[in-house]
Amino acid sequence: VTCREVWIPDVFGYPASMPQIFSLAGANAFLTQKMSWNRTNPFPHHSFEWEGIDGTSIFTHFPPVETYNCEFDPGELAKTSRVFRDQARASRSLAPFGYGDGGGGPTREMLERARLAADLEGAPRVVIESPEEFFAAARAEYVDPPRWCGELYLEMHRGTYTSQAKTKAGNRAGELALRAAEWWSVGAFGATEAGGYPLAALDRAWKDLLILQFHDILPGSSIGWVHRETEVAHTDIVARATAVRDAALRALVPAGDALVIANPAPHDRAEIVLVEPPSGVQLPDGAQVLADGRVAVWIEISGGAIGRAVEAADVRPVTVGDDFIDNGLMRVVWDADGLLTSIRDLEHDREVLRPGERGNVLELSDDFPFEFDAWDIEAYYRNSRRALTTVDAIEVLDRGPLCARVRFTRRDGDSTFAQTLVVRAAARRIDVECDIDWQADESLLKVAFPVDVHADRVACEIQFGHVFRPTHANTSWDEARFEICAHRFVDKSESGYGVALLNDSKYGHDVLDGSLRLTLLKAANYPAIGADRGHHRFTYSLLAHAGDLRTGEVVQEGYRLNCPVVPCAGAPDTEIVPPVRSDHPGVVVEAVKAAEDGSGDLIVRAYEAWGGRAEARLVFDRDIASVAVCDLLEDALAPDSEAARAATAERIDARTVHVAFRPFRILTLRCRPA
Repeated sequence: VTCREVWIPDVFGYPASMPQIFSLAGANAFLTQKMSWNRTNPFPHHSFEWEGIDGTSIFTHFPPVETYNCEFDPGELAKTSRVFRDQARASRSLAPFGYGDGGGGPTREMLERARLAADLEGAPRVVIESPEEFFAAARAEYVDPPRWCGELYLEMHRGTYTSQAKTKAGNRAGELALRAAEWWSVGAFGATEAGGYPLAALDRAWKDLLILQFHDILPGSSIGWVHRETEVAHTDIVARATAVRDAALRALVPAGDALVIANPAPHDRAEIVLVEPPSGVQLPDGAQVLADGRVAVWIEISGGAIGRAVEAADVRPVTVGDDFIDNGLMRVVWDADGLLTSIRDLEHDREVLRPGERGNVLELSDDFPFEFDAWDIEAYYRNSRRALTTVDAIEVLDRGPLCARVRFTRRDGDSTFAQTLVVRAAARRIDVECDIDWQADESLLKVAFPVDVHADRVACEIQFGHVFRPTHANTSWDEARFEICAHRFVDKSESGYGVALLNDSKYGHDVLDGSLRLTLLKAANYPAIGADRGHHRFTYSLLAHAGDLRTGEVVQEGYRLNCPVVPCAGAPDTEIVPPVRSDHPGVVVEAVKAAEDGSGDLIVRAYEAWGGRAEARLVFDRDIASVAVCDLLEDALAPDSEAARAATAERIDARTVHVAFRPFRILTLRCRPA
């Protein structure tokens, strides 16, 4: 059976890219129950069309019985008909029944009540039928349902953006490691197992990773045993993916002793990177050895390509003073407390921080939710917020010329916080590498940047795009978004200028007072006692830029931060080109892999990341005999389908395909090598 319904009763909110993802996977209907748990604003519909960021919509139903464990109790049935918000025009709702939260099914008593309620005066008629039958009938009678645009934000369980930080970091690392393994395996071995492509190994690793995305694992709301096993599993998945990646790089890169850099990001890089070079390699002239053993080198490498590290010619050196770092583009100043008093954009003569306020401030709050410890953050946590201002040490670790690093160390109770400020030559992005020993209890840790940008909304990255969320609390809907979820960045831009806060493993943010805050750690005790206690290492970054997130390269920098370069030894004569590259900066090649059916076809997945129309050329490293737009299951789309019209592809020559996108569209191509 090919399922056409998305059945997710109990997930904690839904990003606005999901209607398109559902549709491209062959689904035409969606059910969830969890939105009835909203604490502030009851959702206005039970049956409606849900429209995503790209314009795709899907028929959606929220059961008015408001449980995924219906027992057909008379009180439940009476409530269902009483609260059904679309009953003026619709007469059908669905009731998921049985002991569903724990794996049980229906009991004899439930089925007998359903039989009695099939035709019982004073009660809604109950019919046992499949979801497919329900959705067909519900759609037929409700021909013009109301439309809801954007995300389905659950006004509850906001702590799941942060709880069990190592599980979340391991998931992101696993996804990126497998992406890189696929990418370079295609480059090295083609797309067939006979040619050496490790299809079976990658399939197993992806399935092992995906099962750990179950909704109480990835949100951090499982018992401690689950998360201990998950951390071990994530480490193993990353190791397996890295072994596949390294085998591909060995096949791609000619032997030699030069420092070679593989760029897993889909965007070009011309920057200083920090790497741990293989032993015995020859460093380029001007390379800087850092205090921690890493080396700072200059690279100019295309997205997804492989090339040599080179001498950093004509790059203005970064300098360090008693209380500042300056690279000619950005000047960062700190005070005796180790807090940033100025982030000056020298190129645009602009101060990034609000007057009189300090940035990179760690804030600690009490965290005592009403009911669900690991799941929730309550708005009143802000009443106990206090800044950690006492600094134990300020140490200059590296003074340039390619990279300068200053470490600020502080403590609170039994917890210690080491934040290393990293400023590279010729870079606008300012990194903060964190090494934290977290021993707090029932506490929440955030970092704050009070940016001097006037905007009533911020752009928050989600899967395959971004959404805008308010920086104010005008309405109860706005106020309820006091904690929001974003992936690699949150960007706050006014006309002509903006600031982005990027991260490599975090998801919780808040922006309602105009500052940009990133939620770093939570310290819940239920269902896992002592959750998140211990060492954590992660990086977040501040990126000040002209224009908006498009001209400011926010999407690109998010990928660059999350896809660190891979150093290896070799002697390539020229840059080793990627399997496929896009000539449009807003069209991101997200994946290149072998087709799952073992046919030897290449699967290329790209999306439009800026929210506008885009035309691009995809350039391959090999001749392509044919190209076809397909769905996420890698099956061909009907040429006249809405999805095919929204993202088109046309082969120009043997190695070039022209693609056209509507805003935020995902395009999956099945390409047959010549």
